Amino acid sequence: MTTPLPERTLLPGPLYGHVRDALRELLVIERAAPDASTAVTPVPAQLTDLADQWVKVAHTCVADMGSATQRDRWQTLITDVDTRQGAPTSAGTDVPTLCTALRTLLLTMLEYSRYEPHVTGIADYLRSRIADGTLPPGSPLGARRIAAELCLAPVSAVRVKLALADLQAEGLVEANRTGIRVTGAPAGRTERSVQVAQWLRTLIREGVYPPGSALPRVADLARPLVTPTPVISSAVALLDDEGTVRSGLGVRAVVVQDPGFAVAAPLDLTTVDLRLTLAGWAGSDTSSQRVRETCRRARSWWHHRIAPAPGRVPHTHRTLTSMVAHLIPAPHAHHQTPQAEATMRRAAVTALAPQPEDPQEQLWRTACLAAAVLELQDLAGDAA
Repeated sequence: MTTPLPERTLLPGPLYGHVRDALRELLVIERAAPDASTAVTPVPAQLTDLADQWVKVAHTCVADMGSATQRDRWQTLITDVDTRQGAPTSAGTDVPTLCTALRTLLLTMLEYSRYEPHVTGIADYLRSRIADGTLPPGSPLGARRIAAELCLAPVSAVRVKLALADLQAEGLVEANRTGIRVTGAPAGRTERSVQVAQWLRTLIREGVYPPGSALPRVADLARPLVTPTPVISSAVALLDDEGTVRSGLGVRAVVVQDPGFAVAAPLDLTTVDLRLTLAGWAGSDTSSQRVRETCRRARSWWHHRIAPAPGRVPHTHRTLTSMVAHLIPAPHAHHQTPQAEATMRRAAVTALAPQPEDPQEQLWRTACLAAAVLELQDLAGDAA
């Protein structure tokens, strides 16, 4: 089934021609303003009136927007104009800066008034294509390619970027060094967030984050768990709801004293390398270059949702386990901080935990192990 293209509409707001007239008026005002020998000159009344008029129009447009990202962007532009106007009249206002802020707002409004699909329509289009499997997990989402697919004018490609930002906030897509890709799961209480919550519960059970300790901040968990922050936030909320952790706005989640299940004593870092050696491959190449190559491959499988040949994932997991065994002694000898010890224990638990049966979860867990190996390599430094 082909997903219909989003409808082209004229959004509630100023007409295109009216915004162009305002830009011409701004140019006339700017040219007529006296040259200033200092950075501060009095604000022409005509400029203030023009700014007041179009800030009110912009507020009206914001009230009709369905895109949270677009609303935030416009609110920032409006605040910038208001701030430039709000300087004490005795000191005057930086006229060129106010003109620049107002011009940016008007140009954004000019694009908004074009006869093109709106941001929420583009987001709905992409959401439908993800849901029906047209864009499977791992699919790249280039803003220019999508804009061309929708026959958007180049200036309106910004709408695609805003739509993708909305989908990223939902956890449907994720951004990394290679661009934006489909994650395949929304950030709500879905299978993906449940999966992350289950793994965090395992880390708590194994003493990586014992009762009374604080979990890393959501942003600090994104890299080791190779997961977008909205999904991690949802997973932490699940643990909060069930009483495993206590969390609040702007504060780190803390593991409760009685999480409702037995918690093992933290792994002994002086002996765990022996268990890791037995679980890994004897004689594995643990050189720095080999470590980086293996980690890059494991993370790439997950980011691109690639299905490797049978047996490759377990083999790579065991290779990474050997690397953990090789790397742990050096940071353990030089780093005694709770954060460093939690990192080492998380790497060991990730390496020693039974592999899940689901192939996608195997890919993810192996990517988490690769991220842990890279953290250990950073901790080990020259000793790696």
